Amino acid sequence: MLFAIGTKVNFRYTDESGVVTALLEEGMLQIRLDSNPEMEIPAFEEDLISQAGDIPGTERAKTPPGIKPAPPPRREIKSGYHILKPKGLQLAFEPMPGRDGTVTRYNAWLINDTPQEFLFEVDIYISNRDIINAEGKSAATTAQELGILLYDDLNELPEVSASFQRITTEGPGEPVQNRLKIRPKQFFNNLQTVPILNLPAHKFLLFDPAAPPKTSAESEDLLNYTRQKIQPGKSSGTSNSTPFSAFNVEEFAHFVPEIDLHIENLIQGYAKLDKGEILRIQLLHFQRFLDKSVRLGVPRVFVIHGVGEGKLREAIAARLREHPEVVKFKNEFHHKYGYGATEVIFY
Repeated sequence: MLFAIGTKVNFRYTDESGVVTALLEEGMLQIRLDSNPEMEIPAFEEDLISQAGDIPGTERAKTPPGIKPAPPPRREIKSGYHILKPKGLQLAFEPMPGRDGTVTRYNAWLINDTPQEFLFEVDIYISNRDIINAEGKSAATTAQELGILLYDDLNELPEVSASFQRITTEGPGEPVQNRLKIRPKQFFNNLQTVPILNLPAHKFLLFDPAAPPKTSAESEDLLNYTRQKIQPGKSSGTSNSTPFSAFNVEEFAHFVPEIDLHIENLIQGYAKLDKGEILRIQLLHFQRFLDKSVRLGVPRVFVIHGVGEGKLREAIAARLREHPEVVKFKNEFHHKYGYGATEVIFY
């Protein structure tokens, strides 16, 4: 364990911060959130960054308000052997099982099994936000860590934009771009042992240096093209509204306009969680469902929360009151749900 009880931490992939209240099993910690001191949640140790100065013997280095702390350096693994038949630059997603063996996230790697070096930029995104954005130099026969892809992100059909420049004695070569869409069926069918890491991962080929070069008409900066034309819903502004883009007809047709937030329907191993942890998980699933409903242009949805003590219903109502896309919502008796669901109307 790198952290002790009382250590103040930042979450690596969100804006949240908190303090360690307990050391759990299998590299997990209990964190009390600064934003809601009544709520404590479990977190993986590698997803946390210590705020310097809260461990005895160190000097406090405060982060200016509104500025995220710099993430730790990404790991880079060098191959210990020569690869006879290199495939090129590959994107690999390593499954990261949780305590109960369930995979809820994947560690993304850029694999370069060639004897050449490249400058790279890789952007993985969904309709309204970036998931991973990484750039740097990929040394010969190395695997470089890029970031985390959540299992739930696969439901949003993520896309990848990648740009590479071969490093030569005369300097960087002409940039080569590629774009691909990650579909769940293709993702799970691509599980195989990847080079350098030598472990099972879901793999995609981004660039084969041995392939014929693309024509000049294809050499437009794909990253700029993607951001300007493919992702009109993404915005660098600070609007509170959810960016909206024209919905995918097939995705809209298969969308189920209700979500059951009873914890047994969301995760396994929930018996070990306290009420605060359960409420946080339920609200995370609710928020993703709400964001997707707005993105697809669904007119109304039902959020099933049950009756119980009413804390989940009240937390949902508080968020709906502040949501700019919600016209109204009501928790009235319904012939299917009774009083255990809230109807949300968007237009």
